[in-house]
Amino acid sequence: MVLRWAIMGTGGIAAALVPAIVAEGGSVVAVGSADVDRAASFARTHDIPRHHGRHHHVLEGGDVDVVYIATTNERHHLDAMACVEAGVPVLVEKPFAMDLSRVNGVLAGAAARGVFVMEAMWMRLQPGFRAVEERIAAGAIGEPTTLTAHFSISRPVDPARRWFAPELGGGALLDVGIYPLTLAIALLGEPTEARALGTLASTGVDAQLAVAMRHPRALSSWSCSFVSDHGVEAVVGGPDGSLSLQHPFQNTPRVVHRVDGGIVEDLEVVGAELGYRYEVREVHRCLADGLQQSPMVTWEHTRQVQRWLDALRDQVAGS
Repeated sequence: MVLRWAIMGTGGIAAALVPAIVAEGGSVVAVGSADVDRAASFARTHDIPRHHGRHHHVLEGGDVDVVYIATTNERHHLDAMACVEAGVPVLVEKPFAMDLSRVNGVLAGAAARGVFVMEAMWMRLQPGFRAVEERIAAGAIGEPTTLTAHFSISRPVDPARRWFAPELGGGALLDVGIYPLTLAIALLGEPTEARALGTLASTGVDAQLAVAMRHPRALSSWSCSFVSDHGVEAVVGGPDGSLSLQHPFQNTPRVVHRVDGGIVEDLEVVGAELGYRYEVREVHRCLADGLQQSPMVTWEHTRQVQRWLDALRDQVAGS
């Protein structure tokens, strides 16, 4: 069965997912945007039959099996809830919502209505990430004790763009800091405490953060930035060695295993180039199996990450 997708939003991430959907055997039948001209242009470019000048109108054709939400951050929970209320499965771009209460509201609605919902945290499904998990589970570095990561890219300070616009849910933490935070929680467990230092952009959103976290049996330190081109790399270490996720760590093409500083394995990650196809594949698999949530990107994972996004933003705003 060919699953029919609709997309809410017409930005770069939406454009990137269309070929992934098609490559995984799906089709895109509708796109919605607040700007009807953008929707029409997107539909022409990607050969999509229906386009709409309102996001939620994609749900009205009766021909949609699943929706991908690629709107700006402040809309994610609203668009997700519209799908849940319509009984349509939904893949929600990260961050799932602006705060935990909104996350819980959407997930409670999905649970009550039996609707599949998944956050589009594609990193957790990438073969490089899975390779690191497997090696840790096999004892390659012993029990992890530290993790360091940085996701720092430079963006022009433009109040009209989503990165720096507070009304669009802007800020480095929600946009790129969510990756090292997710990595730390996935590999070390949910933190027990955290400390964050940050600087704000002229628009009031966080421009960069440095974070230290205590996990049940380990420590993590990571940073994120929109004002520094520092790179996107991560290392997890233990008493018996370390595993480095090379740039960009969220879709790493190479994992390097070191012991006493020497390389014992330099793994070229097969399939890293498939990128977003893994999250599309997981949605298709879950729907075929009648699941409400992915066992790889669970609702509890989403809740844990959002809980600490909220806490860290509060610290930076209050500093």
